[in-house]
Order: sequence, then C-alpha cells, then structure tokens
Amino acid sequence: MKHGRTILILLTIIVLLAVTPRIVISQPQPQQYYGEGGGEISGYVFNANKQPVDWAPVIAKSPEHTFEAFSGMSGFYLMRVPPGTYNVTVNAPGYEVFVGNATVSEGQVTNMNFNLNTMNIAVSSGSSSVINFYLQQTQTPVPEFQPNLTLTIIVLTMAAALMLMRSKHR
Repeated sequence: MKHGRTILILLTIIVLLAVTPRIVISQPQPQQYYGEGGGEISGYVFNANKQPVDWAPVIAKSPEHTFEAFSGMSGFYLMRVPPGTYNVTVNAPGYEVFVGNATVSEGQVTNMNFNLNTMNIAVSSGSSSVINFYLQQTQTPVPEFQPNLTLTIIVLTMAAALMLMRSKHR
C-alpha cells in the first residue's frame, strides 16, 4: 500500500511538471522592437466588443524601416521607432486587417488604438471551410489547441496509477 501511494504521488508530480510550464510560458507578453533614438508608437488592440486581443502583430513600415510589436494580454503594444511617417497595420488571425498612419517625432509618444472587426467567413449549405494558420517565417502550420488533451492525460495517468496500486495490493 505504501508503494502504491508513492507511485501515485510521483505520477501526479510528473504530470503537474509536464503541464505547468506550458501554462506559464504561454502567457503572452508585449514584445518591443527598438529603432535608434526617435519616439514611440503605442496603444491597445481590441475586438469589436472592446475585449483585448493578445498576440496581435502590429507592424509599422516606412520607406526605410519596418518594425513589429505584439499586443500583450491587456491588448497593449509598444515600439520605439526613428522619427518619420509610418503605415501601421494590425493583421490578427480571425480579424479584418486594420491599417492606419502615424507620424512619430523625436522623443514623442504617438498613441494608436485599434478596434478590430471579426472576419466573416461565408460557408454555403453542404460545404465546409477550413482556415489554417501558418507561422510567418517558416510557413509551418500552427497545431490546433486541444484543451481536453491535458485533462485526458491526467485522467489516464491517475487511472493507470490506481490500477497499479490495486494489482500490487492483491
């Protein structure tokens, strides 16, 4: 009986260690790309319901430079760029592309908030539509998140541990 409990505790710890880093690491944080000197472009990215959109890429382009930042969990983004005029684009998966212009002066902050509209996808009766997202640099497909997979692994591990305990107890 003592070995069974030990095995159950060890399996529980192993499962928690396997699952916890993914939860902590997956918390999006704003990323900043700095130019030399200049000012800042910052703001928030929201959906039509005024909810923050996290990991939305915000790209600022001028004839000489391209900078990119990503919104965090609150929807906030920030980038430091050289002075100039920029075409600013937000192209988040599942939302319509939003384009605006920003003029940045030395030492100044230019605020740009974005309210993204959900992309409507028409599917006729009897047909289906599939949208695949790909990583921009490598064109590698992004796997779909399966929230029940973690729970299934935990339940199966616990069931195996209980079966092991019962077989040793007999």
